[in-house]
Amino acid sequence: MDSSVIVPWDAASVDPRAQLIDRTAEVTRLIRDLVRCPAFTLSAWDPLSQTHLHQTLASDGYHEKLLEHINDDFVKDNPAFAIAHRDDPRSLRWQDCERDWDLWFPDTLIAREYLIPSGFHEGSTMCLRLPDGRYVGAIHMNWTASSAATDERREITQRFRPILAELCDRLRTPRLIAEGVAPTSFALVISSSGAAFNLLARAPGPHLGEGGELRQLLLKLLRPWTPRRFLWSDDAGQCHRVSIIPCQHNMVLVTEETIPWPYDLSLREIQVLQLVATGASNPQIAEHLFVSPRTVSTHIEHILAKMECVSRAQLAARAMSEGLLLAQTPGKRARGLDVW
Repeated sequence: MDSSVIVPWDAASVDPRAQLIDRTAEVTRLIRDLVRCPAFTLSAWDPLSQTHLHQTLASDGYHEKLLEHINDDFVKDNPAFAIAHRDDPRSLRWQDCERDWDLWFPDTLIAREYLIPSGFHEGSTMCLRLPDGRYVGAIHMNWTASSAATDERREITQRFRPILAELCDRLRTPRLIAEGVAPTSFALVISSSGAAFNLLARAPGPHLGEGGELRQLLLKLLRPWTPRRFLWSDDAGQCHRVSIIPCQHNMVLVTEETIPWPYDLSLREIQVLQLVATGASNPQIAEHLFVSPRTVSTHIEHILAKMECVSRAQLAARAMSEGLLLAQTPGKRARGLDVW
């Protein structure tokens, strides 16, 4: 049985992910009609997966075992794919492999075991890259007659390269979101497995970058991922606004921006506010911060005045709604407490 994930024309959806699927189906259907190929598959590579495996976005004409081979062993071991990925940006056909690279494609495993037995005698692979050079996936096509893979059809396929690359970009959603945040913000993409990936158009900065303290804190504490905003203090006492934005494919976009402490609060006052929000009493706050209860009372008076609140409950509600809590409860290492 052929495996097909082509979406019917009347199945359009307002859901962004479904719209992307619909767009993928529309584009691949158009290419297939133009080049008259009986089988194709568009496969995306996820840079956060930390493997060579690809994922089928749209396909038709291949049985399931062949698709599995294309997304696994073919991209890992086939010499023709290595040429297409590393050396030849064209839509690389079997005939091109023989003429330009001295590679007889019918002798490769995928041709002997899968394609020729399925009736295919010519095919092509085109690797897809974004304008910045990042590899995102590939489109594979096959024909039953070797004469069908003409130069004209190859050129047609190559004209669709920018569109296909955009469709394959697994970081498309966080990249688009990052483009809309403040230009002074830094960003990092993190997968559910804990793998981190920099966006080429948005630097991670010193704190989210490799070895950064904030990056290590996020990987250690803040999973499972949910939407949230919080404050973080660096070693110099500067305030950083951090946002966690879940995206599709089990990844999140983390943004970080240096800001003044909200409401002109000091770091110590933010720490007191944090503990007020957890429901701690003044003696508990004093014990936690190693200060006197009288000092805590003074801090709370100042916080109430600066934030124009009349009660501890109002302080807690505003801290929660405005994302004024810290990533960790002050003194966590000593007390083993954590608001998350």
